[in-house]
Amino acid sequence: MPELPEVETIRRRLAQLLPGKTFADVTINHPKSFNAQPQDLLGQSITKVTRRAKLLQFHLSGGSGQQLVTHLKMTGQLLYETAGQQRSGGGHPTRDWLVKLPSKHTRIEYLFTDGSRLFFNDQRLFGWMRLLSHEEVEALQARLGPDINTAQASLEYLVKKLASRSIPIKTALMTNGIVAGVGNIYACDALNLARISPLRPAGQLSRAEVGRVLAAAQQVIAKGIELEGTTFDGQYVTVDGLAGRYQQKLLAYGRAGEACYNCGHPILKTKLAGRGTYYCGVCQV
Repeated sequence: MPELPEVETIRRRLAQLLPGKTFADVTINHPKSFNAQPQDLLGQSITKVTRRAKLLQFHLSGGSGQQLVTHLKMTGQLLYETAGQQRSGGGHPTRDWLVKLPSKHTRIEYLFTDGSRLFFNDQRLFGWMRLLSHEEVEALQARLGPDINTAQASLEYLVKKLASRSIPIKTALMTNGIVAGVGNIYACDALNLARISPLRPAGQLSRAEVGRVLAAAQQVIAKGIELEGTTFDGQYVTVDGLAGRYQQKLLAYGRAGEACYNCGHPILKTKLAGRGTYYCGVCQV
C-alpha cells in the first residue's frame, strides 16, 4: 500500500497536469469505486490537487466546496493520458501501464474537454473515489491526526497523545488517529533511527524518547519524499512508471539477518499487529 511519500509523489505530478481540466464525461465501470453520478461532475474543473495523509483530494470549481477524494488502498492506480496518449500516473504497478485503456481493471474513466483522460484502475477493489461535500471532507479529516511531516505533529502534541497508550510505539506511529501517513516501512526505519524498540509500550517512553521518535519519523518521511517513495517487491511506481528509490536507503525494513547500521548486530523480524516488523534487538531498547 502506498504510504505518505508515495502518495505525495503522485500528488506533485498530478498537481502539474490536472488543474484547469474540465470534466466532459464520466464512465463508472464498478459502482463500489464511486459514490456519485456522472452528471454531478460534468462542467466542473479541477482547481488544485492536495493531499491529507494518504488521501488525494481534487478540488472542484463548482463553488460548493466539493472535492473528489481518492484512496488508492493496496492496488489503486491513477493514470492520466493526454489526447495524444502520453501517460503519467502512479500507484500499484500492473500491465495497465502498457495496455490500451480502459483495461479490465479500470473502475472509473474521466474524460476532459481537451480530450485527455484520467483512469482509476484497481485490481482488488479496495480503493475508492468519492465526491464529497466540504462538510464530509472535514468529517473525514477530523478522524485523522496531523500529518507526521507538519508542524501540527509537534513534540507537545505527541507526548500528550502517547501518555496513556499501552499499545506498542510502532502501532501508535501507524495509528492514523494519532499521526497520519506513517506506514509499516517508514515506522520500522524511524524506530531504528531513533534506537527505540518497536515493542515498547508507547506510554512508557520519556519525553526525550518521544522527541527522538518524532524527529526520526519526520526525517525518514522527508527522505522518502525526496526519493519518490519505496518500491518493494514491485508494489509501487511513480507517476512516470518508474520505481521509487527509498528502498536503496532502507535502515531496517526488509533487512532481516543483515547488519544493523547503528551497531552491526543482525536485524530481527517479528510480527506486530499482523505486520512484519524489523528492528535491532541490541541498540533499539
